[in-house]
Amino acid sequence: MVSTGEVTVLYVDDEPEFADLVQYWLESDDGEPRLSVTLAEGVEAALDVLAAQSVDCVVSDYNMPGRDGLELLAELRERHSALPFVLFTARGGEEIARDAFRAGVTDYMTKDGDPETIGLLAERVRNAVQTRRSAAGDTSDHLQYRAGLREIALDAATNLMSARPDELDTKVSFTLQTVGEFTGVGRAATYLADGDDYDQTHDWAEAPPALPDSLDPTGDHEEWLSRAERFETVQYGDPGSHPSAEELVGPEGRSGVVAPMLSSEFRLIGVTVFDDPDSRVWSDEEVSLLETVTELITRAVERRRQQRTLRQQNERLEQFASVVSHDLRNPLAVADGWLELARDGHDEGFDRVSDALGRMEQLIDDVLTLARDGSDIGETEPVAIDSLASEAWSRVDTRDATLSVDDPGEVEADEGRLASVFENLFRNAVEHGGPEVAVTVGDTPEGFYVADDGPGLPADREGLFEWGKTTEDDGSGLGLAIVATVAEAHGWEIDAVDAADGGARFEFAT
Repeated sequence: MVSTGEVTVLYVDDEPEFADLVQYWLESDDGEPRLSVTLAEGVEAALDVLAAQSVDCVVSDYNMPGRDGLELLAELRERHSALPFVLFTARGGEEIARDAFRAGVTDYMTKDGDPETIGLLAERVRNAVQTRRSAAGDTSDHLQYRAGLREIALDAATNLMSARPDELDTKVSFTLQTVGEFTGVGRAATYLADGDDYDQTHDWAEAPPALPDSLDPTGDHEEWLSRAERFETVQYGDPGSHPSAEELVGPEGRSGVVAPMLSSEFRLIGVTVFDDPDSRVWSDEEVSLLETVTELITRAVERRRQQRTLRQQNERLEQFASVVSHDLRNPLAVADGWLELARDGHDEGFDRVSDALGRMEQLIDDVLTLARDGSDIGETEPVAIDSLASEAWSRVDTRDATLSVDDPGEVEADEGRLASVFENLFRNAVEHGGPEVAVTVGDTPEGFYVADDGPGLPADREGLFEWGKTTEDDGSGLGLAIVATVAEAHGWEIDAVDAADGGARFEFAT
């Protein structure tokens, strides 16, 4: 082993030009300790280097001619079981990553030549080498175990906090596996809250049976979840030997730890469960590790959710900008032109100006609806569809159109947002079907529908529910986007089909 003042890295790749780039950036990185890189072109060359000299860490590409990076890892583990190994491979390698973690890889990174990526690779190499050196410095079994716990926590922090969104699922599962194997539990899983339910999102099991797909908040797992909501970590095990036997809740003959996943606003968003097929007493250090790992998983999950939310908000802002800059300009230009004619004595111009202003007003109302409400819904409750549809009909200028409601029953919904669905579909029917269109609301085996006897759906239905999709000069082109947004927020599926009488029919599976 070289001195702690330098870390030697063997970088394995079959692309010499890319390898030279990686070597340059790793050795130019100003972190401590400094990195010294040896290059090997392919697996055989790497094995020759390892036979001739010792290194602190191996970084290898996966896809190489002849023998790939996982084959190199397999040989390396036979000779150097603890030597850090980082797989550095192209995007889209989730299956490869899972195989690599099962084979004992220290870390996995998505490969590109960006200096920031290489800088992150440098930090991961240093962390992996440092944790190995720290563990090697402890001599007793207990100290080695404690060092192992620290190493796992550090590895989890490095892997999870630096994971890209497309890497996160693999790295969470690998973290559960690493913790489970080291502490000797047989099963581990995360459960995220979805309304009142807690559904499994990641799991690892050494052998069947696996943990359940969901936790029952009113049955077997009620005590787990109620205590997690009080921000307590639950331990369960053999009442005869466990130090907190009076508080035990769990399957007989098993032991485990249930740790709460708390958001940055101290709201319970889920739990992690570490379950052992045998009874055992959990040490404070083990429980602390499981709580730390749970917190790291929580932060990583939160970060991905925030990234997705931010991306959706940016997309919505771009759509708002498009409506304001383009769609509002068209009726404004029409109004301006007809106003000039009206000033010259063409009275028809005033009616055209009024129509253009009405279209602008509808555009503004629809944009505000999407901007204020977005995809959020409030409290849901059983809503009678017939009375709500009739009320929505009265708030829309339906001219001489008719509405019939065929006993569609009730649906669990946010009443105000569902009303906007009916209002937009009714307005859409009149705009496209004419002033005497007949509209029907009824039930389906999966939910309810809204249909009309107008001209039907356009031949090109691609993007029907996207922003600005309209086939007429009137209408904002946002009505169906609002309908789809509200349906998605409720968790419903929406489908547009041809009605039996030739019109359009919108079906909601609730």
